[in-house]
Order: sequence, then structure tokens, then C-alpha cells
Amino acid sequence: MKKAYILISLIIVTLFVSSCDTYEDYDKERSPVIGFTLGVDFEIALSESNPLIDFPIPYFVSEASSSDRTFQVVVVADETEVAPENYSFDASVIVPANERTGTLLFSAMNISLPDEFAPLTLAFEETSEVTSGARLNLFLRSSD
Repeated sequence: MKKAYILISLIIVTLFVSSCDTYEDYDKERSPVIGFTLGVDFEIALSESNPLIDFPIPYFVSEASSSDRTFQVVVVADETEVAPENYSFDASVIVPANERTGTLLFSAMNISLPDEFAPLTLAFEETSEVTSGARLNLFLRSSD
């Protein structure tokens, strides 16, 4: 009986392994993907005693390159309600050669923030050479 159990188990495992699909439909000519890796919606409250907050935001590129690359960060206007005077960041990020990660320095300021959390969405600009990945969702408000 023990040998029959082992034989049946081997047959079942063989059927499962041999029935797996191959990934021949995978497009090998895909462009690299760049996106933010914060992974959560980030809420920031600013006050008169703390009117400026600077913090790094991590990002990741799916492929390393043998040369430096420059990517553009844009504000997604459809998903943003925060006025531009309330934040600043460098719109260009440079990923050094043979690297796949980096950080964007973001500054939030309490110039004209509302009392309720307002959304601000950042994304990498998509081009023919790069695909935009995960976006960054920030929510800013004044706590005064």
C-alpha cells in the first residue's frame, strides 16, 4: 500500500509539472519600468511651528544600465488638489550607471494648505524608452 501511495503521488506530481504553461508570449523587448516604492499613501500635516518638511522618497528602475539615465517626475494634474506653492521637488532624477534605485527629495510647505487632507500624486513621465510604474500618493493639510 505504501508503494502504491508513492506511485500515485509521483504520477500526480508529474501531471502538474508537465502541464505548466511556458512563457513564450513574454515580450522580451519591454522597456524598463520606473516607479515609486513607498508602498503606502502618505499623510503629512504641517503647522506654523513645523511649516516645512523635507523627506526622501524611494524609487526603483527595473533594469540597470551601463550609463547614467535621467527621468522626469511630473505631478498628475487630474489627481492633485494641492496648490504648487505648497511643495517642491527636483523634476529630474538621475539614476547612476549600474544602479536601479534612488531617492527623490520632496519638500512640503504650509503656504496655502487646506484644513482637510488634499491629494497630491506624483509619477514618472512615460516615454518610448521607459514605462511609468507605481505612483506616489501624498495627502497634505494644515494642522493650524
